[in-house]
Amino acid sequence: MVLWVGMPHPHWQKTAVLALLFVGTFSVNQGVVQGAQALKLKRGLIPLLHAAERNYPGLDAIQHKIAAAEAKLGEAWVSPFFQFEVTGAFGLAPEAQGTPVFSPNSELPLGNSWAPVTRVGIEGAVPLWTFGKLGAARDAARAGVKASKHEEAQVRARLYYDVKRAYYALQLSLDALQMVSEGRGRLHSAVESLEKRIEAGDPDANEMDRWRLSSTVSEIEGRTADAHQLEASSRQALRVLTGLRDINEQQCPAEVIDFQPRPLGWYQQAARLHRPEIQMLLAGLDARRAQADLAEASYFPDLALALSMTYGYAPGIDDQNNPFVVDRANTRGLTAGLVARWSLDFWGNAYREENADELLLQTRFQGDEAMRGVITEVSAVYYELQSALSRESAWQNGHHDTRAWFLSAAQAYQVGTIEPRDLVDAIRAYFTARFNHMTAIRDFNSAAANLERVVGTPLMPLARWERPCE
Repeated sequence: MVLWVGMPHPHWQKTAVLALLFVGTFSVNQGVVQGAQALKLKRGLIPLLHAAERNYPGLDAIQHKIAAAEAKLGEAWVSPFFQFEVTGAFGLAPEAQGTPVFSPNSELPLGNSWAPVTRVGIEGAVPLWTFGKLGAARDAARAGVKASKHEEAQVRARLYYDVKRAYYALQLSLDALQMVSEGRGRLHSAVESLEKRIEAGDPDANEMDRWRLSSTVSEIEGRTADAHQLEASSRQALRVLTGLRDINEQQCPAEVIDFQPRPLGWYQQAARLHRPEIQMLLAGLDARRAQADLAEASYFPDLALALSMTYGYAPGIDDQNNPFVVDRANTRGLTAGLVARWSLDFWGNAYREENADELLLQTRFQGDEAMRGVITEVSAVYYELQSALSRESAWQNGHHDTRAWFLSAAQAYQVGTIEPRDLVDAIRAYFTARFNHMTAIRDFNSAAANLERVVGTPLMPLARWERPCE
Protein backbone atom coordinates (compact mmCIF):
# COMPACT_ATOMS: atom_id res chain seq x y z
CA MET A 1 0.00 0.00 0.00
CA VAL A 2 1.07 3.63 -0.57
CA LEU A 3 0.09 6.08 2.13
CA TRP A 4 -1.55 9.48 2.03
CA VAL A 5 -0.51 12.00 4.65
CA GLY A 6 -2.70 14.74 6.11
CA MET A 7 -2.42 17.85 8.21
CA PRO A 8 -0.26 18.00 11.41
CA HIS A 9 -1.44 17.38 14.94
CA PRO A 10 -1.43 20.20 17.47
CA HIS A 11 2.03 20.55 18.96
CA TRP A 12 1.21 18.88 22.27
CA GLN A 13 0.34 15.64 20.53
CA LYS A 14 3.85 15.33 19.15
CA THR A 15 5.14 14.61 22.62
CA ALA A 16 3.13 11.41 23.01
CA VAL A 17 4.93 8.27 24.06
CA LEU A 18 6.46 5.99 21.43
CA ALA A 19 5.15 2.75 22.88
CA LEU A 20 3.10 2.16 19.75
CA LEU A 21 6.25 1.84 17.66
CA PHE A 22 6.53 -1.86 18.38
CA VAL A 23 3.83 -2.92 15.98
CA GLY A 24 5.89 -5.17 13.75
CA THR A 25 4.71 -8.47 15.23
CA PHE A 26 1.40 -9.80 13.92
CA SER A 27 -0.17 -10.54 17.28
CA VAL A 28 -3.12 -12.89 17.62
CA ASN A 29 -4.08 -11.77 21.11
CA GLN A 30 -5.15 -8.15 20.49
CA GLY A 31 -8.54 -6.56 19.98
CA VAL A 32 -9.95 -4.65 17.05
CA VAL A 33 -9.22 -0.92 16.72
CA GLN A 34 -10.55 0.85 13.65
CA GLY A 35 -8.44 3.50 11.89
CA ALA A 36 -9.91 6.97 11.46
CA GLN A 37 -11.00 8.33 8.09
CA ALA A 38 -9.23 11.47 6.83
CA LEU A 39 -8.55 13.67 3.84
CA LYS A 40 -5.98 12.40 1.33
CA LEU A 41 -3.35 15.05 0.81
CA LYS A 42 0.08 13.47 0.42
CA ARG A 43 1.17 9.93 -0.19
CA GLY A 44 4.19 7.70 0.21
CA LEU A 45 6.93 6.94 2.68
CA ILE A 46 9.14 9.90 1.75
CA PRO A 47 6.63 12.60 2.81
CA LEU A 48 6.22 10.76 6.11
CA LEU A 49 9.98 10.83 6.71
CA HIS A 50 10.15 14.54 5.87
CA ALA A 51 7.18 15.27 8.13
CA ALA A 52 8.83 13.35 10.99
CA GLU A 53 12.04 15.30 10.55
CA ARG A 54 10.13 18.60 10.68
CA ASN A 55 7.83 17.80 13.58
CA TYR A 56 9.63 15.33 15.86
CA PRO A 57 10.38 17.04 19.21
CA GLY A 58 13.43 14.86 19.83
CA LEU A 59 15.25 16.55 16.93
CA ASP A 60 14.26 19.97 18.22
CA ALA A 61 15.63 19.05 21.64
CA ILE A 62 18.96 17.91 20.25
CA GLN A 63 19.31 21.13 18.24
CA HIS A 64 19.10 23.08 21.48
CA LYS A 65 21.62 20.71 23.05
CA ILE A 66 24.05 21.43 20.20
CA ALA A 67 23.51 25.17 20.62
CA ALA A 68 24.21 24.83 24.35
CA ALA A 69 27.45 22.93 23.67
CA GLU A 70 28.55 25.57 21.15
CA ALA A 71 27.82 28.27 23.71
CA LYS A 72 30.01 26.38 26.18
CA LEU A 73 32.82 26.36 23.63
CA GLY A 74 32.40 30.11 23.08
CA GLU A 75 32.62 30.64 26.82
CA ALA A 76 35.88 28.66 26.95
CA TRP A 77 37.38 31.00 24.35
CA VAL A 78 36.36 34.41 25.69
CA SER A 79 35.62 34.06 29.39
CA PRO A 80 39.25 33.72 30.64
CA PHE A 81 40.08 37.17 29.19
CA PHE A 82 37.24 38.97 30.93
CA GLN A 83 37.79 37.96 34.52
CA PHE A 84 37.40 41.49 35.93
CA GLU A 85 35.33 42.59 38.91
CA VAL A 86 33.86 46.00 39.67
CA THR A 87 33.18 46.95 43.29
CA GLY A 88 31.15 50.00 44.29
CA ALA A 89 30.34 51.34 47.76
CA PHE A 90 28.41 54.25 49.27
CA GLY A 91 28.23 55.27 52.90
CA LEU A 92 28.44 58.03 55.48
CA ALA A 93 31.41 59.18 57.59
CA PRO A 94 32.06 62.05 60.07
CA GLU A 95 33.46 65.18 58.51
CA ALA A 96 37.16 65.84 59.04
CA GLN A 97 39.39 68.81 58.13
CA GLY A 98 43.07 69.49 58.31
CA THR A 99 46.40 68.02 57.29
CA PRO A 100 48.64 65.30 58.66
CA VAL A 101 50.42 68.06 60.63
CA PHE A 102 47.43 69.90 62.15
CA SER A 103 43.71 69.18 62.31
CA PRO A 104 41.00 70.96 64.30
CA ASN A 105 39.19 67.62 64.49
CA SER A 106 41.75 65.63 66.42
CA GLU A 107 38.84 64.11 68.31
CA LEU A 108 35.63 63.30 66.51
CA PRO A 109 32.63 63.54 68.83
CA LEU A 110 29.50 61.77 67.88
CA GLY A 111 27.80 65.11 67.33
CA ASN A 112 29.92 65.99 64.29
CA SER A 113 28.00 66.21 61.05
CA TRP A 114 28.29 63.33 58.67
CA ALA A 115 28.98 63.42 54.93
CA PRO A 116 28.68 60.86 52.12
CA VAL A 117 31.59 58.64 51.10
CA THR A 118 31.77 56.80 47.76
CA ARG A 119 34.24 54.35 46.30
CA VAL A 120 34.49 52.38 43.06
CA GLY A 121 37.15 49.92 42.00
CA ILE A 122 37.92 47.51 39.18
CA GLU A 123 40.45 44.70 39.23
CA GLY A 124 41.24 41.55 37.28
CA ALA A 125 43.85 39.72 35.26
CA VAL A 126 44.38 38.71 31.63
CA PRO A 127 46.02 35.28 31.29
CA LEU A 128 49.27 35.23 29.35
CA TRP A 129 50.46 31.65 29.81
CA THR A 130 48.69 28.81 31.63
CA PHE A 131 50.83 25.83 30.60
CA GLY A 132 47.92 24.26 28.67
CA LYS A 133 45.00 24.83 31.03
CA LEU A 134 43.05 27.04 28.61
CA GLY A 135 43.76 24.72 25.69
CA ALA A 136 42.52 21.71 27.66
CA ALA A 137 39.29 23.50 28.56
CA ARG A 138 38.66 24.35 24.90
CA ASP A 139 39.40 20.80 23.81
CA ALA A 140 36.85 19.47 26.29
CA ALA A 141 34.25 21.95 25.01
CA ARG A 142 34.95 20.95 21.39
CA ALA A 143 34.42 17.33 22.33
CA GLY A 144 31.04 18.26 23.80
CA VAL A 145 29.99 19.88 20.52
CA LYS A 146 31.09 16.83 18.54
CA ALA A 147 29.24 14.45 20.84
CA SER A 148 26.04 16.51 20.55
CA LYS A 149 26.19 16.53 16.75
CA HIS A 150 26.72 12.77 16.62
CA GLU A 151 23.81 12.35 19.02
CA GLU A 152 21.68 14.29 16.54
CA ALA A 153 22.64 11.77 13.84
CA GLN A 154 21.71 8.95 16.23
CA VAL A 155 18.26 10.44 16.94
CA ARG A 156 17.58 11.03 13.24
CA ALA A 157 18.63 7.49 12.28
CA ARG A 158 16.39 6.01 14.96
CA LEU A 159 13.49 8.21 13.86
CA TYR A 160 13.86 7.17 10.22
CA TYR A 161 13.95 3.52 11.21
CA ASP A 162 10.86 3.81 13.42
CA VAL A 163 8.89 5.54 10.66
CA LYS A 164 9.91 2.93 8.09
CA ARG A 165 9.11 0.07 10.43
CA ALA A 166 5.65 1.44 11.23
CA TYR A 167 5.03 2.13 7.55
CA TYR A 168 5.96 -1.39 6.48
CA ALA A 169 3.79 -2.79 9.29
CA LEU A 170 0.86 -0.74 7.99
CA GLN A 171 1.47 -2.13 4.51
CA LEU A 172 1.35 -5.64 5.94
CA SER A 173 -1.94 -5.00 7.73
CA LEU A 174 -3.57 -3.53 4.62
CA ASP A 175 -2.39 -6.39 2.44
CA ALA A 176 -3.68 -8.85 5.01
CA LEU A 177 -7.10 -7.17 4.98
CA GLN A 178 -7.12 -7.32 1.19
CA MET A 179 -6.26 -11.02 1.33
CA VAL A 180 -9.05 -11.69 3.82
CA SER A 181 -11.51 -9.71 1.70
CA GLU A 182 -10.59 -11.80 -1.31
CA GLY A 183 -11.14 -15.13 0.41
CA ARG A 184 -14.07 -14.33 2.69
CA GLY A 185 -16.65 -14.20 -0.10
CA ARG A 186 -15.60 -17.51 -1.58
CA LEU A 187 -15.69 -19.19 1.80
CA HIS A 188 -19.15 -17.90 2.66
CA SER A 189 -20.38 -19.07 -0.74
CA ALA A 190 -18.87 -22.49 -0.09
CA VAL A 191 -20.57 -22.71 3.31
CA GLU A 192 -23.96 -21.74 1.86
CA SER A 193 -23.56 -24.23 -0.96
CA LEU A 194 -22.64 -26.99 1.48
CA GLU A 195 -25.62 -26.23 3.71
CA LYS A 196 -27.96 -26.45 0.73
CA ARG A 197 -26.49 -29.80 -0.21
CA ILE A 198 -26.88 -31.09 3.35
CA GLU A 199 -30.50 -29.91 3.49
CA ALA A 200 -31.16 -31.55 0.11
CA GLY A 201 -29.86 -34.86 1.48
CA ASP A 202 -26.75 -35.05 -0.72
CA PRO A 203 -24.91 -38.21 0.43
CA ASP A 204 -21.50 -36.65 -0.47
CA ALA A 205 -22.05 -33.74 1.99
CA ASN A 206 -22.01 -34.13 5.78
CA GLU A 207 -21.80 -32.16 9.00
CA MET A 208 -18.04 -32.77 9.32
CA ASP A 209 -17.43 -30.84 6.11
CA ARG A 210 -19.58 -27.94 7.31
CA TRP A 211 -17.70 -27.75 10.59
CA ARG A 212 -14.41 -27.85 8.73
CA LEU A 213 -15.48 -24.92 6.55
CA SER A 214 -16.96 -23.00 9.50
CA SER A 215 -13.73 -23.33 11.47
CA THR A 216 -11.81 -21.96 8.50
CA VAL A 217 -14.20 -19.00 8.30
CA SER A 218 -13.68 -18.34 12.03
CA GLU A 219 -9.91 -18.46 11.59
CA ILE A 220 -10.10 -15.89 8.80
CA GLU A 221 -12.34 -13.63 10.87
CA GLY A 222 -9.80 -13.82 13.70
CA ARG A 223 -7.05 -12.83 11.29
CA THR A 224 -9.20 -9.89 10.23
CA ALA A 225 -9.34 -8.60 13.80
CA ASP A 226 -5.57 -8.94 14.11
CA ALA A 227 -5.07 -7.06 10.84
CA HIS A 228 -7.32 -4.21 12.03
CA GLN A 229 -5.37 -4.01 15.28
CA LEU A 230 -2.07 -3.85 13.42
CA GLU A 231 -3.44 -1.21 11.07
CA ALA A 232 -4.68 0.99 13.90
CA SER A 233 -1.44 0.64 15.88
CA SER A 234 0.68 1.41 12.82
CA ARG A 235 -1.35 4.48 11.96
CA GLN A 236 -1.10 5.77 15.51
CA ALA A 237 2.65 5.19 15.58
CA LEU A 238 3.01 7.19 12.37
CA ARG A 239 0.86 9.97 13.80
CA VAL A 240 3.07 10.18 16.89
CA LEU A 241 6.31 10.09 14.90
CA THR A 242 5.33 12.51 12.14
CA GLY A 243 3.00 14.86 13.98
CA LEU A 244 0.40 14.37 11.23
CA ARG A 245 -3.23 13.94 12.11
CA ASP A 246 -4.50 11.98 9.10
CA ILE A 247 -2.83 9.07 7.35
CA ASN A 248 -4.73 7.26 4.58
CA GLU A 249 -3.74 4.88 1.81
CA GLN A 250 -4.63 3.78 -1.69
CA GLN A 251 -4.66 0.16 -2.81
CA CYS A 252 -1.15 -0.86 -3.81
CA PRO A 253 0.45 -4.11 -2.60
CA ALA A 254 3.73 -3.99 -0.70
CA GLU A 255 6.84 -5.13 -2.54
CA VAL A 256 10.44 -5.87 -1.67
CA ILE A 257 12.48 -2.66 -1.86
CA ASP A 258 15.32 -2.40 -4.35
CA PHE A 259 18.12 -3.18 -1.92
CA GLN A 260 21.10 -5.34 -2.85
CA PRO A 261 23.06 -6.40 0.25
CA ARG A 262 26.84 -6.07 0.27
CA PRO A 263 29.18 -8.48 2.07
CA LEU A 264 29.01 -8.43 5.87
CA GLY A 265 32.54 -7.05 6.23
CA TRP A 266 31.58 -3.88 4.36
CA TYR A 267 28.82 -3.09 6.84
CA GLN A 268 31.03 -3.85 9.82
CA GLN A 269 33.73 -1.48 8.59
CA ALA A 270 31.14 1.20 7.78
CA ALA A 271 29.77 0.91 11.32
CA ARG A 272 33.26 1.39 12.77
CA LEU A 273 33.58 4.63 10.82
CA HIS A 274 30.08 6.07 10.90
CA ARG A 275 28.02 4.68 13.79
CA PRO A 276 26.98 7.73 15.88
CA GLU A 277 27.38 5.89 19.18
CA ILE A 278 31.01 5.09 18.32
CA GLN A 279 31.68 8.69 17.33
CA MET A 280 30.10 9.89 20.57
CA LEU A 281 32.44 7.63 22.54
CA LEU A 282 35.42 8.95 20.60
CA ALA A 283 34.32 12.49 21.46
CA GLY A 284 34.02 11.41 25.09
CA LEU A 285 37.55 10.03 24.86
CA ASP A 286 38.77 13.44 23.65
CA ALA A 287 37.04 15.09 26.61
CA ARG A 288 38.65 12.67 29.07
CA ARG A 289 42.04 13.30 27.47
CA ALA A 290 41.54 17.05 27.88
CA GLN A 291 40.70 16.53 31.56
CA ALA A 292 43.91 14.56 32.02
CA ASP A 293 45.91 17.34 30.33
CA LEU A 294 44.26 19.90 32.61
CA ALA A 295 45.22 17.92 35.71
CA GLU A 296 48.80 17.67 34.50
CA ALA A 297 48.97 21.40 33.73
CA SER A 298 47.74 22.20 37.26
CA TYR A 299 51.26 21.49 38.59
CA PHE A 300 52.44 24.73 36.96
CA PRO A 301 51.58 28.38 37.75
CA ASP A 302 49.38 30.71 35.76
CA LEU A 303 51.06 33.86 34.44
CA ALA A 304 48.81 36.87 33.87
CA LEU A 305 48.74 40.62 33.43
CA ALA A 306 47.00 42.10 36.49
CA LEU A 307 45.15 45.42 36.41
CA SER A 308 43.63 47.39 39.29
CA MET A 309 41.99 50.83 39.46
CA THR A 310 40.45 52.50 42.54
CA TYR A 311 38.71 55.84 43.02
CA GLY A 312 37.23 57.13 46.26
CA TYR A 313 35.60 60.48 47.04
CA ALA A 314 34.45 61.95 50.37
CA PRO A 315 33.39 65.65 50.12
CA GLY A 316 33.27 66.04 53.92
CA ILE A 317 36.89 64.93 54.46
CA ASP A 318 39.86 66.97 53.32
CA ASP A 319 41.84 65.35 50.55
CA GLN A 320 45.42 64.58 51.59
CA ASN A 321 47.67 65.12 48.58
CA ASN A 322 50.82 63.84 50.28
CA PRO A 323 51.73 60.55 48.57
CA PHE A 324 53.19 59.23 51.83
CA VAL A 325 49.91 59.65 53.65
CA VAL A 326 47.26 56.97 53.38
CA ASP A 327 43.94 58.68 52.70
CA ARG A 328 41.26 56.00 52.91
CA ALA A 329 38.42 58.37 52.02
CA ASN A 330 39.77 60.25 49.00
CA THR A 331 41.86 57.75 47.11
CA ARG A 332 42.96 57.22 43.53
CA GLY A 333 45.04 54.31 42.36
CA LEU A 334 46.15 52.51 39.18
CA THR A 335 48.23 49.36 39.25
CA ALA A 336 49.40 47.04 36.46
CA GLY A 337 51.96 44.27 36.42
CA LEU A 338 52.80 40.65 35.81
CA VAL A 339 51.53 38.21 38.40
CA ALA A 340 51.80 34.49 38.94
CA ARG A 341 49.28 32.33 40.73
CA TRP A 342 50.59 28.95 41.78
CA SER A 343 48.65 26.37 43.73
CA LEU A 344 50.92 24.33 45.98
CA ASP A 345 48.36 21.54 46.45
CA PHE A 346 50.65 19.09 44.65
CA TRP A 347 49.57 16.09 46.70
CA GLY A 348 45.88 16.67 46.05
CA ASN A 349 46.59 17.37 42.39
CA ALA A 350 48.39 14.04 42.11
CA TYR A 351 45.15 12.31 43.06
CA ARG A 352 43.22 14.47 40.61
CA GLU A 353 45.64 13.52 37.85
CA GLU A 354 45.32 9.84 38.75
CA ASN A 355 41.53 10.15 38.69
CA ALA A 356 41.61 11.78 35.24
CA ASP A 357 43.97 9.09 33.88
CA GLU A 358 41.81 6.27 35.20
CA LEU A 359 38.66 7.82 33.72
CA LEU A 360 40.48 8.12 30.41
CA LEU A 361 41.36 4.42 30.49
CA GLN A 362 37.81 3.55 31.52
CA THR A 363 36.37 5.45 28.54
CA ARG A 364 38.89 3.82 26.21
CA PHE A 365 37.89 0.32 27.26
CA GLN A 366 34.22 1.29 27.10
CA GLY A 367 34.85 2.31 23.50
CA ASP A 368 36.37 -1.09 22.76
CA GLU A 369 33.40 -2.78 24.39
CA ALA A 370 30.96 -0.67 22.41
CA MET A 371 32.79 -1.46 19.19
CA ARG A 372 32.37 -5.17 19.81
CA GLY A 373 28.71 -4.68 20.59
CA VAL A 374 28.21 -2.71 17.37
CA ILE A 375 29.91 -5.39 15.28
CA THR A 376 27.74 -8.05 16.92
CA GLU A 377 24.59 -6.02 16.30
CA VAL A 378 25.50 -5.39 12.67
CA SER A 379 26.11 -9.10 12.16
CA ALA A 380 22.80 -10.06 13.75
CA VAL A 381 20.81 -7.59 11.64
CA TYR A 382 22.68 -8.68 8.51
CA TYR A 383 21.82 -12.34 9.07
CA GLU A 384 18.24 -11.33 9.82
CA LEU A 385 18.16 -9.55 6.47
CA GLN A 386 19.55 -12.59 4.66
CA SER A 387 17.01 -14.86 6.34
CA ALA A 388 14.15 -12.56 5.36
CA LEU A 389 15.41 -12.46 1.78
CA SER A 390 15.52 -16.27 1.60
CA ARG A 391 12.06 -16.57 3.13
CA GLU A 392 10.64 -13.98 0.76
CA SER A 393 11.97 -15.87 -2.26
CA ALA A 394 10.63 -19.21 -1.00
CA TRP A 395 7.22 -17.90 0.01
CA GLN A 396 6.86 -15.99 -3.24
CA ASN A 397 6.92 -19.28 -5.12
CA GLY A 398 4.59 -20.86 -2.57
CA HIS A 399 2.22 -17.89 -2.85
CA HIS A 400 1.92 -18.20 -6.60
CA ASP A 401 1.48 -21.99 -6.54
CA THR A 402 -1.09 -22.05 -3.72
CA ARG A 403 -3.06 -19.22 -5.34
CA ALA A 404 -3.45 -21.30 -8.48
CA TRP A 405 -4.46 -24.27 -6.30
CA PHE A 406 -7.00 -22.12 -4.40
CA LEU A 407 -8.64 -20.74 -7.54
CA SER A 408 -8.77 -24.15 -9.17
CA ALA A 409 -10.27 -25.77 -6.06
CA ALA A 410 -12.87 -23.00 -5.69
CA GLN A 411 -14.03 -23.45 -9.26
CA ALA A 412 -14.06 -27.23 -8.94
CA TYR A 413 -16.07 -27.02 -5.74
CA GLN A 414 -18.69 -24.87 -7.42
CA VAL A 415 -19.30 -27.56 -10.03
CA GLY A 416 -19.14 -30.33 -7.42
CA THR A 417 -16.05 -32.18 -8.66
CA ILE A 418 -14.12 -32.01 -5.34
CA GLU A 419 -15.00 -32.52 -1.70
CA PRO A 420 -15.23 -29.64 0.82
CA ARG A 421 -12.15 -30.86 2.63
CA ASP A 422 -10.14 -30.38 -0.58
CA LEU A 423 -11.32 -26.75 -0.78
CA VAL A 424 -10.45 -26.18 2.88
CA ASP A 425 -6.94 -27.58 2.35
CA ALA A 426 -6.44 -25.29 -0.65
CA ILE A 427 -7.72 -22.23 1.22
CA ARG A 428 -5.52 -22.82 4.26
CA ALA A 429 -2.45 -23.49 2.13
CA TYR A 430 -3.04 -20.33 0.08
CA PHE A 431 -3.72 -18.04 3.02
CA THR A 432 -0.71 -19.39 4.92
CA ALA A 433 1.65 -19.00 1.98
CA ARG A 434 0.38 -15.54 1.07
CA PHE A 435 0.51 -14.22 4.60
CA ASN A 436 3.98 -15.65 5.12
CA HIS A 437 5.06 -14.00 1.87
CA MET A 438 3.71 -10.62 2.98
CA THR A 439 5.36 -11.04 6.37
CA ALA A 440 8.69 -11.88 4.70
CA ILE A 441 8.41 -8.72 2.58
CA ARG A 442 7.81 -6.65 5.70
CA ASP A 443 10.68 -8.40 7.50
CA PHE A 444 13.12 -7.77 4.66
CA ASN A 445 12.21 -4.11 4.27
CA SER A 446 12.36 -3.52 8.02
CA ALA A 447 15.65 -5.41 8.35
CA ALA A 448 17.18 -3.27 5.59
CA ALA A 449 16.04 -0.14 7.43
CA ASN A 450 17.46 -1.50 10.67
CA LEU A 451 20.76 -2.31 8.95
CA GLU A 452 21.03 1.31 7.85
CA ARG A 453 20.43 2.39 11.45
CA VAL A 454 23.04 0.11 13.01
CA VAL A 455 25.61 0.99 10.34
CA GLY A 456 25.03 4.70 10.90
CA THR A 457 25.21 5.90 7.30
CA PRO A 458 22.69 5.97 4.39
CA LEU A 459 22.82 2.72 2.42
CA MET A 460 20.87 3.97 -0.61
CA PRO A 461 18.96 7.05 -1.80
CA LEU A 462 15.85 7.92 0.17
CA ALA A 463 13.52 7.46 -2.82
CA ARG A 464 14.46 3.77 -3.13
CA TRP A 465 13.02 2.84 0.25
CA GLU A 466 9.64 2.34 -1.37
CA ARG A 467 8.62 0.80 -4.66
CA PRO A 468 6.61 3.17 -6.89
CA CYS A 469 2.91 2.31 -6.97
CA GLU A 470 1.87 1.38 -10.50
